[in-house]
Amino acid sequence: MIDEQFGRWKLTGAEKEIAVIRGTSERSTRQQSLLIYQKSGLSGRAELAAFFLEDLLISTDALS
Repeated sequence: MIDEQFGRWKLTGAEKEIAVIRGTSERSTRQQSLLIYQKSGLSGRAELAAFFLEDLLISTDALS
């Protein structure tokens, strides 16, 4: 589900990998995070987390 959303936002492979521990500099990770927020239309980490949490909660409720 999360990968599908990343696909809709047209994130690059490197941008998707931010969710996983990487061997890049903090500056590179920060820059890639900013690109993700721009592409997703979200303001930052908290809004990104809330977006997926809400999506997962809605999916879980639908199964009940």
